[in-house]
Amino acid sequence: MKKLLYLILLVAMGVFTLGCSKDYLDRDPSDAIPSDELLSTVKGQEIALNGLYRYMYLAGSHDTFGEMAINLALDLRCDDMALHSLGHNWFANDYGIEFSRAETHGRPANIWSYYYQLIFQANQIINSIDTSQGNKHEKAYVKGQALAIRAYGHHRLVQVFQQTFVGHENAPGIPVKLTAELEQLPRAPLTTVYDQIKDDYLEALDLLEEKTENNDQKEDEVVSVPRKHHSHISHAVVAGLLSRVYLVTNEWEKAHEFADLAISSAQEQGHYVMPAQSYLDGFNNVYNPAWVWGLAINGAQTTLYASFFSHIDPFAGGYATLGSMKKISATLYAELTTNDVRYNVFADRDYELDAAGNFVWPTQATRKFLLKNQAWEGDYVLMRMEELYLNRGEASFHMGDEAAARADLKMLMQNRLANYSERILSGDQLIEQILLQRRLELWGEGHRFFDMMRNGEDLQRDKTHDPGMARVMNLRAGDPQWIMQIPQSELDANTAINAQDQNPLK
Repeated sequence: MKKLLYLILLVAMGVFTLGCSKDYLDRDPSDAIPSDELLSTVKGQEIALNGLYRYMYLAGSHDTFGEMAINLALDLRCDDMALHSLGHNWFANDYGIEFSRAETHGRPANIWSYYYQLIFQANQIINSIDTSQGNKHEKAYVKGQALAIRAYGHHRLVQVFQQTFVGHENAPGIPVKLTAELEQLPRAPLTTVYDQIKDDYLEALDLLEEKTENNDQKEDEVVSVPRKHHSHISHAVVAGLLSRVYLVTNEWEKAHEFADLAISSAQEQGHYVMPAQSYLDGFNNVYNPAWVWGLAINGAQTTLYASFFSHIDPFAGGYATLGSMKKISATLYAELTTNDVRYNVFADRDYELDAAGNFVWPTQATRKFLLKNQAWEGDYVLMRMEELYLNRGEASFHMGDEAAARADLKMLMQNRLANYSERILSGDQLIEQILLQRRLELWGEGHRFFDMMRNGEDLQRDKTHDPGMARVMNLRAGDPQWIMQIPQSELDANTAINAQDQNPLK
C-alpha cells in the first residue's frame, strides 16, 4: 500500500490543478501552487474537489478511463450485455470473467488503485478543510461532497472485492482509509466497512442539506450553498447513494426513506422522470432533467478512443464501430414490446450503414449511448430519477406496501410504453416485474453486476453470448469467481494483508 499511496499522491497533485467554470470543470493554470497552499483556503479546496471529478473520467489506457470503464467492465461480466466481436480485444478479458479477476491481472489493480485514489484525495480535503480559510457554508459544500466521494469509493470497492453483505457480514472486506497518511491497513470486516460508508454518507447529507438560520434582518434565511455544477454531488445524490447501500444490506425501511428523500430533493432541483421522446436522445447530456448526477465532459477534455462512447456508440468511429459493438441479450430483448420506446435503442435486425456494406449494425446492438457531435463530446450518466423510483418501489414491496410499489412502477412505465395500461400485479409477479424493468431501464449504466450480487442471482448467459468469447456461460451466486482478487501489487506493498488474506481464485 505504501507504493500505491505514493503513486496516488503524485497523480493527485497533478489532478489538483483543475478548476471550475460556468459550463464545465476546466483546467486551472495554477500548476505552481503547492498542495498545502492550495488546501489552505476553501477556494483552493474547491479546486481540489473539481480535480476529483475530473479524475473520474481521466483515461489511463483504452480500457481504463475512470468510472464508466469500470461500469462497462462489470456489465460485461454479467448476462444482459454481450460483445458482438472481440474487435481490438479491449474488455475481452472482462467479458471472459475467469482471467480478469486474478491478482496479477490489470482490472483488479485498476479498480483498486482508482477508488483508493479517489478516497485519498477526498481524505486530503476532509482532513484539512475545517482549518482552511473561508465561509463555513462553502466549507460544508466542499466537505459534504468529499465525504460522499470517500463513501462512494469504499462502497464500490467492497462490492467488487467481497461477496454481498447479507450472509457475509463478518467476512473480510477492504481496508478502510480515513486519512491521507501512508498506513498499513488490514481488510476490515464488512460490518465495519458498511458502518463507515453509512456514517460518511449521513454526515455528507447533513452538510449538503439546505438549512435556514434566523437573524435580526430576515426570518429563515437559506444559508446552504446550491450545487454549482451538475458534476457535483448534491443532497439528492447522497440520498440516492444511501438508498443503494440500504438495498444491499436489505434494510428496506431505510432504503425507502432515502430513495423517497432523493426523489423529493431532486424534484426541488427540477429533476423528473425522462419522457419517452427523450429516451432516444443518446444519453449524453448531463443537463437532461432526469439525470440527478453525471459527469460533464466538453470537447477539450474528451478522451477520444479511450472513452465510454468509443466502446459503446456504433456510429462514433471508435472501437464499437470497429467491431466490438455491445448487444442486449436475446432473452432480455424479448421482454421489450414494439410500443416500448426502449425497443428502439437496440437493432431489431442487421443494418448496413453505407452503400458499400462495409459496416453492419447487428441485431440487438445498442445505440442507447451516442456522442453529441463529431468533437467526441458526450457526458457520463451516474444517477437518474428512474433508478430512484425503482429503488423506492423495490423497498416498498419488501416492506409489504405493494400499492406503493405499483405506483412507482407505473411512474416509469407510463413514460416508456405508448398507450400504457397498468397491470395490477402482486406478490412474486410484482417484484419480478420491478427487477425486470430495472434491467431494461438501466441497461448499460453499470447496475447489473451490483444487482446480481445483492440479489444472489446465478449467471446464465443465453445464445447471444458466443462461448468462445464469453468463456464462462454459467456461474452460481456466491461462487468465488464473482469477486476480484486483491492486486498482487497491494500484497507486495502492504504488510497488513498477506497471501492468507487473499480471495480464492476458484
